[in-house]
Amino acid sequence: MTGMATTTMGARIPWYRHRWPWLLAIAPTAALVGGIFTYWLAATSADSMVVDDYYREGRAINQQLARDEQASAMGLHATLSGDGRAAITLSLGAARNPGWPAQLTLRVIHATRAELDVTYLLRHVGDGVYRADGVLPTGGHWLVQLEDPARTWRLVKPVVTRFDAPIELRAAKR
Repeated sequence: MTGMATTTMGARIPWYRHRWPWLLAIAPTAALVGGIFTYWLAATSADSMVVDDYYREGRAINQQLARDEQASAMGLHATLSGDGRAAITLSLGAARNPGWPAQLTLRVIHATRAELDVTYLLRHVGDGVYRADGVLPTGGHWLVQLEDPARTWRLVKPVVTRFDAPIELRAAKR
């Protein structure tokens, strides 16, 4: 009588007609499907957040802190806005006028996906106002960074989720 069960009436019911084998098989089946999905996800996605040279990255952090201190010492602040169509405008101000550079670099960096990062080259149009062609991204979490061509100072806004209102950029605080 292997593989068969009997009822009170004496009729034999095959094993697959009972609910317990199926209920017991749910957990291992779910683990198998989850494992296959996890393997597929690991094999097809990039590891853009992993850094292989920690010493170099640590030195870069110290250099960026010096750039933030330089921006604070100069009293720099900026307001970034986009019209939603094809123009980006930045208004740069300073406590003491350093002499406006001919161009600035604006980086809009996605929090987790490096392929979505965008860099704009802003041209000086007069009196601390800079413009560039392009559209600011929408949705997600972004870091906005503005720097001069010599990379001596930078202004940042760490978490930006919307670009439909003007964004204030300031030197990062320790």
